[in-house]
Amino acid sequence: MAIGVATLLAVSAIVFLGTEALPGDAAQAVLGQTATPALLKQYRHDWGLDRPVLNRYGDWLWGFVRGDLGSSLPSGDPVSKIISDKARNTVGLAIATLIVLVPLSIGLGILSAVRRDGLLDQIVASTTLTLIATPEFVVGTLLAVVVAVWLGWLPPVSLVDATKPITSQLNLLVLPVLALLAAAVAQTIRMVRATMIDVLESDYVQMARLKGVPPWSVMLRHALPNAFGPTIQILAFNVGWLIGGVVVVETVFQYPGLGLAFRNAVTARDLPTVEAIAMLVTGVYIVVNLLADIGVILLNPRLRRPRA
Repeated sequence: MAIGVATLLAVSAIVFLGTEALPGDAAQAVLGQTATPALLKQYRHDWGLDRPVLNRYGDWLWGFVRGDLGSSLPSGDPVSKIISDKARNTVGLAIATLIVLVPLSIGLGILSAVRRDGLLDQIVASTTLTLIATPEFVVGTLLAVVVAVWLGWLPPVSLVDATKPITSQLNLLVLPVLALLAAAVAQTIRMVRATMIDVLESDYVQMARLKGVPPWSVMLRHALPNAFGPTIQILAFNVGWLIGGVVVVETVFQYPGLGLAFRNAVTARDLPTVEAIAMLVTGVYIVVNLLADIGVILLNPRLRRPRA
């Protein structure tokens, strides 16, 4: 718990100071290049931007502790409302990605391990290595050009209508989900494969085979439970990554989630919104990894026994 709080505090300070170090400020971003010095000065005074950095950070931190995320500098809207609207879209995108990611990565990872060095394993290995080495913006751009522009199967941008349920706009999620899957599924498959190979070569699995235990029983009772620990951990990492909105993917497809909102807030030097999204993503990442560690302990009886 203490480590999580310290992590949140460190992230908040780094994000605050990093945003402050960027050229320009919210007054210049909001009012534009043609604003007069007097108008800029008045804007900075009204929003407290002319106060020392540490004082403003202390005020923001105190407000955050009390549950007050402040107001957006460009619009004046409550930051809590802005991120709640965007979070729904990002959560929907993350859930859609996970629905495909989990069974696909675990299934292919297990098959690759069982058929090690076979044709399927070689195809999966080369494909996943290529996907890991390809940046998300390249995958997203290729999908938009080929699937949307050339073939015309799907819209090139994912402009979700906030007045309609996300389930009625699933076609807008296809390209962002595919772009997110490209890297996430490749990493997970390789982790599952490596873990399964280690488990299948372990002494207790070999002993079970020598005793004549059926292959399906060896897999279900001995191999899979011991392979799920590291798998849960990398899935937790991917969940945190997905909830973060993946700025690049959401920007490519103009998907109105936390990632796009974060990019827009940085561009506008909207520090309260930048800080709120950073804290939300960091908090989700900490909680998900904590739950993953608990799951690993529950799945591994050896970790539940106190050491002598």
